[in-house]
Parts: sequence; C-alpha cells; structure tokens
Amino acid sequence: MQARETTINTSILFQNQLLATKFFVPIVSHPLISRPRLTALLQESLKRPLTLISAPAGFGKTTLLASLAQLWPANHPQLCWISLDEEDNDPQIFWTYVFTALQIQQPKRFTPLLKYLHSPQAPPLKFILTVLINLVAESTEHFVLILDDYHLIREQQVHTSLSYLIEHLPAHFHIILSTRADPPLPILQLRARRQILEVRPDQLRCTTQETRIFFQEVMDIQLPNEAIEQVTNRTEGWLVGLKLLALFLPECANPATVLEEVTGSQRYILDYLIEEVLRRQSPDMQTFLLSTCILQHLNASLCDAVLQQTGSQQMLERIEQANLFITSLDSRRQWYRYHALFAEALRCQMEQTHADLIPILHQRASIWYAEHNQITQGILHAFHAHQWQWAADLIERLPLLSFTWGAGEHDLVLLRQWLEQLPTEIVHSRPCLCLACARMLWHIASYPVLQGWLDAAETMLTASLSRTSPEQDSQLHQDQRNLLGEVIGTRAFLQSFQEDSQTVLPLCQQALALLSADNFIVRAHVTSSQPMAYYASTANDAVAAIESGLQAISLAQTARHTTLAISLTASTVIYMIGAGRLHEAQRLTQQAMQLAAQPGELVLPIGGWLSLFQGEILREWNKLDAARTLVEEAILQCQQTESLASLAFLLWGYSILLRVFLSRGELDAACSALQQVERIGLSMNQPLYICTCSFLTTIDQVRLWLACGDLGRATHWAKDLDIRERHGSPFAYEREEVACVRILLTQAQPDRALQRLEPVLQRATTGQRWGHVIEIRFLQALAHQMLHEEIQALDALSEAVRLAEPEGYIRSFVDEGASMAALLFRLREEQHTDRVIPYLDTLLAAFAQKSQVQKDQPKQVLGCTMDQPLLVPLSERELQVLQLLAHGASNQKIAQELLITVDTVKRHVSHIFSKLCVQNRVQAVIQSKNLGLLTEEI
Repeated sequence: MQARETTINTSILFQNQLLATKFFVPIVSHPLISRPRLTALLQESLKRPLTLISAPAGFGKTTLLASLAQLWPANHPQLCWISLDEEDNDPQIFWTYVFTALQIQQPKRFTPLLKYLHSPQAPPLKFILTVLINLVAESTEHFVLILDDYHLIREQQVHTSLSYLIEHLPAHFHIILSTRADPPLPILQLRARRQILEVRPDQLRCTTQETRIFFQEVMDIQLPNEAIEQVTNRTEGWLVGLKLLALFLPECANPATVLEEVTGSQRYILDYLIEEVLRRQSPDMQTFLLSTCILQHLNASLCDAVLQQTGSQQMLERIEQANLFITSLDSRRQWYRYHALFAEALRCQMEQTHADLIPILHQRASIWYAEHNQITQGILHAFHAHQWQWAADLIERLPLLSFTWGAGEHDLVLLRQWLEQLPTEIVHSRPCLCLACARMLWHIASYPVLQGWLDAAETMLTASLSRTSPEQDSQLHQDQRNLLGEVIGTRAFLQSFQEDSQTVLPLCQQALALLSADNFIVRAHVTSSQPMAYYASTANDAVAAIESGLQAISLAQTARHTTLAISLTASTVIYMIGAGRLHEAQRLTQQAMQLAAQPGELVLPIGGWLSLFQGEILREWNKLDAARTLVEEAILQCQQTESLASLAFLLWGYSILLRVFLSRGELDAACSALQQVERIGLSMNQPLYICTCSFLTTIDQVRLWLACGDLGRATHWAKDLDIRERHGSPFAYEREEVACVRILLTQAQPDRALQRLEPVLQRATTGQRWGHVIEIRFLQALAHQMLHEEIQALDALSEAVRLAEPEGYIRSFVDEGASMAALLFRLREEQHTDRVIPYLDTLLAAFAQKSQVQKDQPKQVLGCTMDQPLLVPLSERELQVLQLLAHGASNQKIAQELLITVDTVKRHVSHIFSKLCVQNRVQAVIQSKNLGLLTEEI
C-alpha cells in the first residue's frame, strides 16, 4: 500500500523555527511483524477521543502507528502526525506544531489559531483551544492527531491544555498518544467514562508465535521452537531486542549456544550486539554511523557538513536498505532519524574509540544549524562542542530582551542550564548578555548570581564610558549610558525586595540621570522600582509609593507599551489596597482593563493580574461569589501567560484565593491554596517570596491555622520568629507582628497583644497605610474586650469604623466573628451621629447573612459564628465531643458513640481545650456553659 505523502513548504517552516520532518509519517517499507491483533485493536481508536499507546522504548509503538496510518484510505480520516522532541515543552511551540499539522490538512481553515497564538498580545490558550474545538465541530471530516514520543513532554501547561482539549473533543476528532510513560492526563476519569483506548506493554509484547513469524518471514532465520521460546522470554517480547538479535544470529555457527552465553539485562544485550553489528559493516559505513550519531535528525546536507564530505544521501539510502535502525521521515527520503537506542549505542562506541572527535562534530553541526536559522539546535551543539564564545554569540542572537513578555518556564530553565555551563569570564565580558540574563531570571536565580551579572555589566560599561566621549561618538556614548542606566535600574528593582531597600531610591535617581529623556520604557521600569522602596523600607510612605507607581504607568502609556502599563497598574493597585484606597484602586483597574480591550487589541492574558486585585476588592466588599469566580479565572489566565513574571502572578493569585476561601469558610480549599503558595515559593528566590508573602499570606496562613484548630503550628511559627534572625523589610516585620498578635489573642493573652500592636500601629499610621491601620485598630478593640475594657475597645473600634466607612470595608470585620459583632452592636448603641449608623447597620446585616449561610452549610468557618463567640470556632464534630465530654463520657465511650478512634477523640479534646483556653475537662465545661455552647442543661 502506498504511504501517505504530505506536501509541506519546508522553507516557510524553517523560517518559523519548525522542523518540517516532524509532520511526516515514518515510512514503513514492510512490517517487522504481521500483527493483525494490534491493527484491529487500533481501529477502535476512531471510536474514542483518546488512544494511549504506552510502553518502554523499543516496543514498536511508532512502527505500529505508521503501519496503521498506511492502512487508512487517503484523507479518511484527516491524519495529522507530529514527532515530538524536547523543544516542544514550550507550550507555544507545541501548539504551533499542532495547529500547523491541522493547517496542512485543511489550508487556511486553521490560520486564525496560528495568528492568535503568535500575536504579541495573545489571548489565553484556553480561548484559542475553544476556537479550535468550534472549528472542528463545524466540520464533517474526521481528524486523527497522532503525537509520537509524548513522553518527551514534561511541561505541565502543555499537559493541562491538552487535557482541556481532550475533555471537549467533538465526536469526529481523535488523539493518539505514543509514549514511554503515562502522561499526567485525566486517565482515570477517561477510563471510567470509557473515553480512552489503552494499549500497554502486555499488548505490544511479541508472542511466541509472532517471534517465530518475525524470524522466519521477515529475517529468514530458522530457529528451533525451544530457541524461539528462549528468545521471547529473554527479550520479554521486546521488538528491538529481537531485531538486534536477528542481525547477529546469521553469523553464528550455533545460534542456540550464543543465546546461552549472552546473559544480563536488555541493555547489555543491546550494547553487545550493536558492537558486533558495527564490526561487520564496511569502514566507510562505520565512520558515517559513528560520526552522525550525535544528530537527532539527519539529512544529506547536514551529514555532509558534519563529515566534511559529499555523498551522504547515498550513504543514508544504503543504511536504510541494510535496515540498520534508521527511519525515513518523508517519502522523498530526505530526512531520517536513528532509532533512539541504536543512536545511544553508537554514541557509547564513539566515546570509547574516538572521543576527541566528538566536540569537532558538534561544532560542525552547530555551524550548520546556525546557517539554517535553527538557533536553538545550534546552541545545544555549541555547548556539546565546548565552544563557549560561539554559544554566547548564538544566545545573543535570540530575542533575549523581548523575553520579558513571552518566555515560558521551559525557556528559562533551558537558558539557566546554558548559562551555568558557560565560563563566568565569558558571560561577564558581555554586558548586554549579563543584563538580559538578570532581567529574565530575576525571579528564579539566586541573588548572588544576579548581582554578579549586574556587577560585571556595570564594571564593563563604566570603563567603556570613561574611554569615550560625546564628541567622539555621541550616539555610541548615549547608547552606553542608556545601557548602564538600565543595569543600575535593574539593580534597584532587585534591591527593592531586600531588607536594605533604602538604597533603592538613590539607585533609581542615578539610573534616571543616565537615561535619555525619550527612553520611556526603561524610565518606566526604573520608576516602578521606587514604590516598593517607599512602601516597605524605612521610608514608610504609601502616598509616595502610589505617586511613583502612577508616574511609571504614565511613562509606559507614553511609550504605548500596553502590557507594561497594565503590569505597572497591577503593582500600583497593591499599594492602594494597603493604603485603604479601595475605590481608587477599583477605578484604576477598570481603566487598565479598558486599555487592554481597545478596538484592535486582543485581551491580554496579563490582564488576569488586574482581575486578581479586583477579586480582592470584591471580597472586601462581601461579594464573595463574584470574587471567587474572578480570582479563579485570573489564575487560569496567569497560568497560560508566557511571561517572566508568571510565577509572581500565580503567587499573588493563590494568596488572594486563600483569602477568599477564608472569608467563605471553605477551609479545605484554603489549605489547598496555601499549599500552592508554598509550592510556588520553592521555585522563587527567597527575597522576592518573603516580600510578596508579607502583603497577604504571612497573616492569612496564621488565620487559616487557627481556623483549623492548629494552634500548635501557629505557636511554633511564632516562637521560631522570636528565636531566629528575621529576614525581610520593615514592612514584612510589621506584618509578622500582626500575625503574632492574632496568636496571642487566641491564647487569651490580650496584654501582650496590645504591647506588640502599639509600635506597628504607629508605623502604619505614619506610612498612611490605612488599610492596615483598620486591621490593627479592631485587633486592639478585641484585646480590650478580652480585658473587659469596654471604653477602650469601643474607642479603638470607632477609629477603625471611621477609616473603613468611606471605602466600604465589610469582610475585615465580619471575618472576626461574634466578638466583633457584639462590639459593633455596642458601638451602634453608643453612636449619636447619623453618618456612620447606616454603615454599622450594613456591617451587622452582613453578620446576620453569614449566620444564615452557616445554618445552611456545614459549620466550617473562620472566626466565630453568631452563636459560638470564639475567635476560633469549634467544628461540628468538636461540639459533639464537647457535649459527650460534659456528660462525663470517657475517651473510649466518646469513640464508641461517634464511631471514631480514641486517638481521634484525644486530638479533638486537645483542640477544644486550645480554643476554649482551658487546661482540663472541668474548666472546659464551665467555659462552654458561659459561652452557651452546650445544647442541653448539664
């Protein structure tokens, strides 16, 4: 049967950094084994959304699929084949190949998808996939997308987006994955819904009968039945093992004897037989095989360049005819690849016999790839050749600075690996490269490494400026000044997250003095470093922070850099919320969203960052459902944003989602959000992580621990703070103190709480961070209430209400529970002015609404319910334990009554004692009666 042929404009594909050969169905001139059982099984793939062929290397997955493709009639179904490799971990590259494969089958139909994907302001990937689903749904043709070697994909965003596509596939679109390991896709769910066809190693293994057919009909080798069984058992039906063995057996006088002598693992058999096969090839073929084994893909031009000779096309055809583990990737016999295990064995042999030639071969390959605009492959081969200067040259050819928006995590990890291999003296000799590396890796590289790059760049540029003057070359002189200004501005940005951030403002002034007046983008970046310095350092000036943020936004808008303007808007909104200027923050985010949605503009994924803070404002205004929806959608948007700052965005996103879940009383969900925050923190440098957490998570994690009854963990955290050296800005220290105060109040230590609140109140007031002053004031009120100091409690609460009323604060009060409700009720009785009475009524109504919600839902809430006046409420199970405990039941009796273990009872009792602030059962019963927590008279 004729193989499918695909016509592709390879020049266009290469210009777009795509490998044309990856779309070709491998040519199968004859099947290694006739396996009708597998062919029949795979015909079922047209009845399921997903077919998963999962088995170790060498089980014939690709050969099986290629054979299947040849059996299907032309264009029915529409077959799209992609041979994946390591570079496809970039989500944009992965989906570019998918959309291009579809485009090949139906030209122009899928063009919009590629335009969306490669737009400078690309929409979320979910949006693009939705468009794909709708396009396919409108079509009547059947599509089969085959993704070969999917095990090379490790990027979670690719898995997530592919899962979304699989979940929503139209009935006439099917995906077949060939992989060495199960991918992280929803396989269990698909299996339960019978939406997946699975082909596993047990199905792919050659049976004894298939092994006999292989040797007799394909390799023309006759073996006794006992030997056939022995071969099958030793290779475990491994197709490549059979092929290797079959090549060697004709040379043996007694094949059965050889089988007895060859022992060990499959890898040993492979290495042994490959060496024997190589020795029997002609010298020129051995040279060709060993010299080209460093290449992932082979064509005549590339092989000629590596070998520095001609005639490679004829040699490739000879190798194919000899069936030496090479696969033709197109019907024209232009591109080939070695079987992965065969190539590995060749490389091992090459290292043993001609190790000195390997760097030379890699260098030649690197030059060829660079000349053909395949820069990534050129860089990889340059590193293998240890050609550091050439590798640096190629890295500088990449649009490094443009990666500020558009670099995925895979790109950054790959770049970091490259840079770690480069000798320090080479990196430090290139100021542009140093600056680009610092700007791209600022959130994942260590600070000493980042500072080392900037130090080197600054030293070189300063020396260069001292040797030039404006009179000699005014443009060169100004370019160097601009570059030096950007280096110093980047240093200021990094320094703004450090403890000694008071050095940031002088650095910013120094950078701005170097920059030309029309360098608006860099000026915006530099100016954006000032707000954090004003806000978090000893400068302690929220007003100045906000003003600097607005200036940076204005500069970005002047430069018409929409993405940067939106990013800076989100940063400024953070400070506005802390300053208690909620309405202004809301207006600013809405303006920025309108900027992103201007006619002709695609909605930017980075707009999701704005939505995060809109969600926080809505949460404070007690619009919890809308807040949750907005924040979750924003997180999804941020996950699909190919941006350097994506980790920082997600950190903010899960921090705000944690706060939303706390307000909703959904503690399990809140715990999951906190785990995400901690997971992301492991990938970030610590100064940035600590700084970001200080705004929300430092306090909210303590609130969550207390809400879950885990006072021990909270107490341990506070004690650890007091004994270790603290890191972070003065602002971070302040928020840690407020978190500790919440623990002290839970421990019924209001005196100590008031002592620690006084200095942080003074600092927050001086800094005009009224949002934080509100929190500190009502914590003071709660502490005074514990001390039965009603006048002081109402005075502190009155000040909090005065500040909160104009901005509509609600949840900050409601989340504190019944004690706060009682105080607000007393304040309502004491008020004689009409201005705040409607606001107090609104707050009390919100408490009543919360109480009703708690009656309708399981009692798992933060703070106190209206009928359970505790800072940390008892759960429904703890109330049951308390009731039995009050009746004098032993731990064993309680366990039997509630059908739980005695250890679980002990844990509940411990939590009850902590929440009631008592030491024993008698005190617990007395305290429970006083608080009205017991449902029966005891």
